[in-house]
Amino acid sequence: MSDIIVCPSCHASNRVPPLGSTQHAVCGRCKTPLRGVPVEVTDDSIDRVIGDGRATIVDFWAGWCGPCRMIAPVLEEIAAERSDVRVAKLNVDQNSQSSARFGVHGIPLLVFFKDGVERGRIVGAVPKSQIDAAMTEFFG
Repeated sequence: MSDIIVCPSCHASNRVPPLGSTQHAVCGRCKTPLRGVPVEVTDDSIDRVIGDGRATIVDFWAGWCGPCRMIAPVLEEIAAERSDVRVAKLNVDQNSQSSARFGVHGIPLLVFFKDGVERGRIVGAVPKSQIDAAMTEFFG
């Protein structure tokens, strides 16, 4: 199965298969490295992404949300640092089914999944230390 990663440079969508520890993805259009970039998920892909057994943080966000923009660099940093945790982003304005299904009432909302099961949530733009503590608690 592959993930869709949006290039941080040219914003092209790239389908990226699971990579080994020595492999790195690059954008098909501009050749920018895609390592450590959060995965974009949609109503159609979220079940596949959270259900593959991998520890995943899903960021429910919107482009108009100031706190969502504030926490985005923190999540990008986590994605770059942690190969054992996948960071995924779901735009609530474009994916209303998932927003309703997961009971999103405030954003940014970070939902922690492992083995396809929700392990916990954090609402709001929180510091990296709080996200790190949540990963330890929810992912072991």
